[in-house]
Formats: sequence, structure tokens, C-alpha cells
Amino acid sequence: SCKLTESNKEYTWSPKDPSDEDSEDESDPSCKPNHRLLVKLANKDFENCKDDLTVLSIETKGYQDEKISSVFLTMKKNDYMEKFDLLIPDTAKIKLVKGSGPITLLGSHCLDFYDYRNYGGEETEEEEDA
Repeated sequence: SCKLTESNKEYTWSPKDPSDEDSEDESDPSCKPNHRLLVKLANKDFENCKDDLTVLSIETKGYQDEKISSVFLTMKKNDYMEKFDLLIPDTAKIKLVKGSGPITLLGSHCLDFYDYRNYGGEETEEEEDA
């Protein structure tokens, strides 16, 4: 989760993977997992939120590393919780564009190991015959 407030209006999601570091381990398959962030819920603090409108935007990279910026959430004064699905496949900055917060975003950090099954388990001819 992350909390955006008047003093902290920006959150940068940039996962660091241990496989990014140079290692000389031969048993390491050098298969990097695919990191994704799935944001599911936005929750405003109803006791401290005095704004008529709260707006959140996201900045990330698109096709051919083109910069993409878009509003993904607007909440009126009496909206205190919003459910949605926002899948962020790359590093991103989430900004509190309008309003002072506090607003909390909840979600999941997802890892995909697509090619991991292809490493380390080389079949021999004996296994293929069985």
C-alpha cells in the first residue's frame, strides 16, 4: 500500500530484482521475473479529507518507451472508497494531482516466471524413453 498526502504527493513504483545484480553463479538461470503492480482499491480518510475533488494520475512508459500520462481516478467529496483494477506492467509514478489527501492505495505486487520451467531440468534420452 501507499499513502498520498499534501506533503507526499507522489509515489514511484520501481521494483528492484536481485537478478539485476551481476552474479557469476552458474546455477542461476538468469531468468528475470516480470514485475507488475495491480492496484485494487483507493481509500480516502473521511475525517481529514476536506477537498471537493481528489484526482490521481499515473505516468509510465508505453510502446517504444513513449511517456504516457493519464488520470485514472477521480473522487468527489463524499466518495471515500473506490474499487477498480489498474494493472501497471512497468515502473510508474502515481501523483496526487488535485486535492490534499490523505488517500491510500491498496494492491498486489505480482511476479510472473514465464520461462523458469525451461531452465535446469534438461531431459536425458533415458527420461524421454520412459
